[in-house]
Amino acid sequence: MTFALLFSISGGELVVILLVVLLLFGSKGIPDIARTLGRTIRQVRDASQEVQREIHRGAHDVRREVEDQRRQFLEGNGPSDGAASAAPKDEPDR
Repeated sequence: MTFALLFSISGGELVVILLVVLLLFGSKGIPDIARTLGRTIRQVRDASQEVQREIHRGAHDVRREVEDQRRQFLEGNGPSDGAASAAPKDEPDR
C-alpha cells in the first residue's frame, strides 16, 4: 500500500529517508535538529509577515495620499489653483 505525500514521496521512501537520518545523526541528535528546524521555520515566517506588513503599510500610505490629493482637487480645484490665479490673464487690446 503506497500513498502520495509531499513532492510525490511514497510512504516507503519516507521510511527509508527517516532511517538514513536516524543513522546519520543518531537518536540524540534528531531532537536538536527538529528544534533548530522549528526555530528556522518560525524566523522565516516572522520575517515574511514583517515584509507583508511593510508592503501593506506602504500601500495604505500611498492610498491615503491619493485620497488626500483627490479631496484637495475636488474642494479647491487642486493645489495648482493658486498658481493659476497668479498667471497673467489675457487683457483685451485697448
